[in-house]
Amino acid sequence: MQNATRTRADRKMPGPIGAAAIGRRMVLAALLASGLGLYAKTQAMAEAYPDRTVRMVVPFPAGGATDALARHLARFMSEELGQSVVVENVLGAGGSIGARLVARAEPDGYTLLFGTTSTYAINPAVYKNLGYNPLKSFALISRAFSAPMMLAVHPSVPADSVTELVAYAKANAGKLNYGSSGVGTPMHVVGELFKSMVGIEMQHVPYRGGAQSIGDLVGGRIQVLFENPLPLVPLARERKVKTLAVTGAKRILHAPDVPTMTETGTPFVATLIYGVAAPAGTPQEIVAKLNATIRKGLNTPMLQETVRKFDADAQPSSPEEFRTFIASELAKWSAVAKSAKIQID
Repeated sequence: MQNATRTRADRKMPGPIGAAAIGRRMVLAALLASGLGLYAKTQAMAEAYPDRTVRMVVPFPAGGATDALARHLARFMSEELGQSVVVENVLGAGGSIGARLVARAEPDGYTLLFGTTSTYAINPAVYKNLGYNPLKSFALISRAFSAPMMLAVHPSVPADSVTELVAYAKANAGKLNYGSSGVGTPMHVVGELFKSMVGIEMQHVPYRGGAQSIGDLVGGRIQVLFENPLPLVPLARERKVKTLAVTGAKRILHAPDVPTMTETGTPFVATLIYGVAAPAGTPQEIVAKLNATIRKGLNTPMLQETVRKFDADAQPSSPEEFRTFIASELAKWSAVAKSAKIQID
């Protein structure tokens, strides 16, 4: 009996160090089990995706070029994914409200953003309190389309080329007004970039939309305008405006006689880009599935031909390429906004 008592007494209990080691092992085991469970859940969610309707937020009005391009892409994605991809227009603050809504949505792949140069690069450069960061708030999925702008002038301006316009502007400093669809819009910052590159002075006149600025260009209340080519080309045919150049790397379908800015001797390329993103934290497997779907659609002749009607080009990319491109655009437009002192509270 005494020996048994001694044996029990001699048994060693874990000391402080041993207890700490056991505790760490238990914590690590719990974390590992939790991580494996989360991984399994993520894998299951990705494999089943999508099992319900996907919402694609377009932060601009229905009926415009951005909306139309988004709907063409959403139609293909619906057919390919086997679930409806429904476009929802969420307006306000130059596209920022819709982008912010997506940035704050559940990162499960069921809320997507069809954004533009404005939402991904210009707004972050000009808005003081935007509420999202394009490189941190989103899982960037793929670039989708690009489209140039067109430089047009009123017929009273004695210039039939970009070179002549620059010469006239330098000889008549401050006498030309250029319009845009609002402060901080692509048309505004492109105008400022053009001014700085060619060394001219023009007064900026902001409007509450493209229709108003185009109307005042036709009426002669402004003399210069950068705008979407589609509404300008018919006006040029009617000789109500003169179109001098497009800002893309190549000429466009609906105005093949209008040169690029680079062809006129001004090394100036500025295009509107369109791309798809999801909230940050969206599972990589879902991002990859969406990227593959978008790339497949953009490589189909039917969709490529459809978007050419908008003088746009399909430009699919990997998520990494899209991120690199957005970072480059953000740096470019931030420099323009700083130089031109463009800031919106």
